[in-house]
Amino acid sequence: MHTPQRNRVAKGAAVVAGLSSLVLLAGCTSAPAEGGGSTGASGDDGKFVIGFEQPLGGQAWREMGLAALQALAAKPEYADKVELKIVRTNDNDAAQQNAAMQNLIADGVDLILFDPASSSGADAAITQATAQGIPVIANGGPYDSDDVYIVSTDWANAGTIGADWLLENLGDDKNIAVLEGLAGVPLNEVSMPGVIETLEGGGATVVAQDTNGWNEATAQESMSNILRSNPDIGGVYSFLTGGQGVPEAFKAAGLPFVPVVGGSGYNGEACTLANYAADGLTGNMVFGQPAIYAKGLEQAVKLLEGEEIEQEQYYEPLQITNENAEEYCLPDKPNNFQLGYDFPGLDLTLDEVMEFYSGS
Repeated sequence: MHTPQRNRVAKGAAVVAGLSSLVLLAGCTSAPAEGGGSTGASGDDGKFVIGFEQPLGGQAWREMGLAALQALAAKPEYADKVELKIVRTNDNDAAQQNAAMQNLIADGVDLILFDPASSSGADAAITQATAQGIPVIANGGPYDSDDVYIVSTDWANAGTIGADWLLENLGDDKNIAVLEGLAGVPLNEVSMPGVIETLEGGGATVVAQDTNGWNEATAQESMSNILRSNPDIGGVYSFLTGGQGVPEAFKAAGLPFVPVVGGSGYNGEACTLANYAADGLTGNMVFGQPAIYAKGLEQAVKLLEGEEIEQEQYYEPLQITNENAEEYCLPDKPNNFQLGYDFPGLDLTLDEVMEFYSGS
């Protein structure tokens, strides 16, 4: 685990991509195990009532995160302690998120988890929660407030991990192509300058740039366009997507594979790397596991039970490489199936999580 300084908080906004969803309030309860709930909890049967606000539904990463959250809540060691209230709002709208969190406060929750839509848009709700003694945990991305706990992927470091790997794995040809993520999104805008600086500082020359749009089909199209005029590049850096689309572009062009950095965390990335390794493909797919939501729940329960937890918890992203791609690849799942359903120490199984997963 890595704990950065506070001034890095605003640099790691949660990934903004995918579809919006309808507002949904859902309680997730399970039959209580022996022993009953903890003292001071406000829910039925003494359970802690924990609200979770998610500002963008329908996107695979967040759907898998919610499934992992609910799977952990259903485990025997949590089922007798926790009642979840899950609220979804639309379009990564910070104002909607703030209002939804205020509604959770009015509903009498004991704690609020939320995946931040912005670095400051929920300030009013957080001030209200703090005044009422309700802890708030930013879960999935960071938030710029001293009144908020943070349980997040270290997004600020995710970009340079892949850049360092690419520099170490380039051959004699240091000319590379770079595909940024989704232009205008804070995570992309604050990460890409550091990525370019790392690559160029390490001796690489960026000869072509485009976007992957955080979509594998877009990554493949952009890479195909680059290869028409730059067929001899020595490596590709594609920010948080592209581990499937970029190699497919090389294959379609009849060109030998080069080292590739991606990172959507989709099953297609792992399987592409596993399937083409024998043909010379090497890669590193760097992504934050969506089960960080479940890690947030674990920390929330500890806090409500009176334990001290670290205020800023940043976890290194996962890396799918040639060494572990076959372990991650799920041949019976579609390419856009989101990986990262477990989190170290929580021991969630795929079957447990799939009971709650509503994605493809």
